[in-house]
Amino acid sequence: MTETITTRRVVVTGIGIVSCIGLNQEQVLESLREGRSGITAMPEYAELGFRSQVAGRPDIDLDAAIDRRLKRFMGDGAAYLHLSMEQAIADAGLEDSDVVNEHTGIVVGSGGPSTRNQVEAAAICKERGPKRVGPYMVPRCMSSTTSATAATNFRIKGVNYSISSACSTSAHCIGNATELIQWGKQDVMFAGGGEELDWTLSVLFDAMGAMSSKYNDRPQTASRAYDAGRDGFVIAGGGGLVVLEELEHARARGAKIYAEVTGYGATSDGADMVAPSGEGAVRCMRSALRTAATPVTYINSHGTSTPVGDITELNAIREVFGRADQELPFVSSTKSMTGHSLGATGVQEVIYSLLMMKHDFVAPSINIET
Repeated sequence: MTETITTRRVVVTGIGIVSCIGLNQEQVLESLREGRSGITAMPEYAELGFRSQVAGRPDIDLDAAIDRRLKRFMGDGAAYLHLSMEQAIADAGLEDSDVVNEHTGIVVGSGGPSTRNQVEAAAICKERGPKRVGPYMVPRCMSSTTSATAATNFRIKGVNYSISSACSTSAHCIGNATELIQWGKQDVMFAGGGEELDWTLSVLFDAMGAMSSKYNDRPQTASRAYDAGRDGFVIAGGGGLVVLEELEHARARGAKIYAEVTGYGATSDGADMVAPSGEGAVRCMRSALRTAATPVTYINSHGTSTPVGDITELNAIREVFGRADQELPFVSSTKSMTGHSLGATGVQEVIYSLLMMKHDFVAPSINIET
């Protein structure tokens, strides 16, 4: 006999964020309202001869913010995620018993491993020998460090793993975590990501010529999605985390609810390693819209400030939403203020959008001059 499966509803009940535009949701909200850029000059990049000498660095001392006994296992991406998770748990009003049980899990990730620790380990090995590298480099260098350290530090008993899929990482984590709740495998999920900002990672994109280099003398104007003078993305670091919860579970404990997750899509272009086709984005948006019950009125776009990517994305949005009888949603790119935090960008932009929804405003795309 075939059993009918009823899909459960999933809501967001807590958020936490560490970003170059704020170290908590209150600071981030103020920056979004004011259209304030978090992009600054990077003297180290200039000394190394990088073409791009700007970035979005969170203004925080991670060693001071996290207990040394915990921090020794983390790269910076995992540390940003840890702080975001602390905030999100408090924001959601979760008790210990809500967090530490087999019905609560975590899916988080980074776009890649901690390159800073990998380079440091290689240098120590060459200069002082392999025995001097030390055991803590293993957890610091893993691509799964974010989930491994968070699950250990917060005593997670349910699902626990990382996803690493470049710029889509934390968006995939949210989608996957949502499905785990919908399918009845978990009641509460922590989903998000963290990404370190270090020259050892930035150099890879600088070598590609993918990052902005025209505005090194005016860092706050370098990320300029949709402007005719855009010349590449601005790299950033940080973290973010959302608490996802089955609707009735949230209601039963009297949780505040930011929003319901009503649609999710994930597709592959199957075309090129770096250049988006646009066709994949169209299929992705249409997939997400199949279960959305209300019209879309705002899109926080990927909008990275690259010459090719911005146009391709806008064309895809027009194809999906541009019927003659349909009004296009408002579109803006928060990356114009924050830069691109790679694996953390998906969850951070969900949080930016949730704050805009809660406070009834749309943040601008800054730096559009022509």
